[in-house]
Amino acid sequence: MEASDIENNHAVFLGYRKTLRHTDDLLAPRRGLFVTLQVGTSLPGLASRQFIRGTAKATYLVPAGESGELTIRAEGGAVAADSRFGIPSAFLFRTGGDQSVRGYAFESIGVPQGNAIVGGRYLLIGSVEYTRWIAGDWGAAVFVDAGDAFDDRRAFDLAYGYGIGARWRSPIGPFRADIAYGERTRALRLHLSAGFTF
Repeated sequence: MEASDIENNHAVFLGYRKTLRHTDDLLAPRRGLFVTLQVGTSLPGLASRQFIRGTAKATYLVPAGESGELTIRAEGGAVAADSRFGIPSAFLFRTGGDQSVRGYAFESIGVPQGNAIVGGRYLLIGSVEYTRWIAGDWGAAVFVDAGDAFDDRRAFDLAYGYGIGARWRSPIGPFRADIAYGERTRALRLHLSAGFTF
């Protein structure tokens, strides 16, 4: 993989990805464990800065009573390098949005730089969600998300999002509509998504 950005940072990157899935149903799981591991490195002499990048993501789904289920997600990532400068932005971390920390705009959580938010070398995300199926394939959910993308461990500061949502197990897969409150922004945000978040 080759990446570059407007700062003319560039890297040819060689990576490996492993995904493990154990579930009772791929379209509408009620019980399962999903793990994704990725690791890779920029190639010497073919990158503006040499670095190693690794990520790990896990989702655990378990029934909670006859009509409920609990979903726990955790994700972490790190880039091993002396500095983020010289690393293409595609290999750094930002978070926020439908699939990570709800209550915030897509990739709006990261390292402040002037009036912009840029990527950092570290990522931590966690989420707990309870869904109760009320009528057939329709359900309601409550959740708490938290996460941060940062470049200095001393600057680590979790952004929290809290919300409620509606769930529909359609014939082609699950659909979600969430309203979340971002603690940092003190604002509500609507999130719509389809498919299961592995």
